[in-house]
Amino acid sequence: MAVLAIVLRPFVWLIAVLVRLRATFGTAIRGVITNRTRAFLSSLGILIGVTTLMVVVSMIQGLQRSFTDQLASLGANTIYVTARPFMHNGNWWAFRNRPPVTIKDVDALRARATILHAVAPVSSTQTDVSFGSLRLDSVQVRGTTAEYIDASTLVVDDGRFLTQVESEMNEAVVVIGSDVEKQLFRGSDPLGQRIIVGNERYRVIGTLKEQGKAFGQSLDNLVIIPFDRFRNMFGSKRNMAIVIAADPNQMNAAEEQIIEVLRRSRALPAGEDENFALNRQEQMVRMFREQTNNLFLVFIMVGGIALLVGGIGVMNIMLVAVTERTREIGVRRALGARRLTILGQFLTESMLVTLIGGGLGTGAGLGIAQIISLISPAPAAATIEVALFGVAFSGVVGLLFGVWPAYQAATLDPIESLRYE
Repeated sequence: MAVLAIVLRPFVWLIAVLVRLRATFGTAIRGVITNRTRAFLSSLGILIGVTTLMVVVSMIQGLQRSFTDQLASLGANTIYVTARPFMHNGNWWAFRNRPPVTIKDVDALRARATILHAVAPVSSTQTDVSFGSLRLDSVQVRGTTAEYIDASTLVVDDGRFLTQVESEMNEAVVVIGSDVEKQLFRGSDPLGQRIIVGNERYRVIGTLKEQGKAFGQSLDNLVIIPFDRFRNMFGSKRNMAIVIAADPNQMNAAEEQIIEVLRRSRALPAGEDENFALNRQEQMVRMFREQTNNLFLVFIMVGGIALLVGGIGVMNIMLVAVTERTREIGVRRALGARRLTILGQFLTESMLVTLIGGGLGTGAGLGIAQIISLISPAPAAATIEVALFGVAFSGVVGLLFGVWPAYQAATLDPIESLRYE
């Protein structure tokens, strides 16, 4: 029997704890239901704070995810050489006098950079494109060479891309994006057809697979023509970039080689800063995340202040509840309730109040973020982990701000409490 008692002792203790927890939660729930107006008013501040946090977190996560997805069109193993960096943190004046990227730079990279897979010049503008009686306005025209297909994320859907011979011979051939194909040819085969780009006729030799949108603009509303022909049509002084593909495992080495070759090509003395910029997808994503994280911290502080105010409100109302229920506490103590039980009851009640506010605030915040996403270009995204964090954090606020009222209730003198009116 003694052995059996020892074996069963942990189970008995566990059952006793569960019974006490059930009683504590039951009493706390009855207290919230009985004083539901007060509980709602107590949770209102928490609701506003959590709503603010959820809206901010959803919008920031949505922006980061959208920016990352859209930058995927640049290519993970692609380097863009430009006169000015794509992202310069508002310091545009530091780069305004830089010389443009030129064909001389392209030739130097092709001749001296040994670990690069592809090097292609690219210039862009917008013009009208037509076929028969159909006409499209503001189509992006991109001038480049045959290597561009290997340096970019473009994929040929039908036909083929520009060849080296066509680039060198300056032939009037064109590769079209999926938007141009759909709107001009409407299901018919575009290969071999002649379209008018600007004021010149071009023979369609290939179509591109759909890419979608980036930064609110379609990536498929474009046509690609040979680089020299582009310069003849639209002028040779237009800004250009150099698109470079390298082995994903040698991106840092590729950057170093590009810098070395271009510094030598541009005759930059040792110690002088580069007058060109290298842009990579991961660098821009990192810079964007740093900027949005700073914004995120600011809004988190705003939401934190709202939660602090809500927590103080919960504490004040719980102190009022302790005063109003002093006689009840005295009766319970007289009937054998321990101080720990009273403490647990009021802590649980405080947490329930804030959890209600946190749950409602989480739902409201996520809903508001989705509405903003629907009526504006700003995307919204939130994970289950974020929603659970919002609810859990509100419970922690209730626990922290409920300690003092619960301690006040637990330390009341039973005899004085019974006399309280």
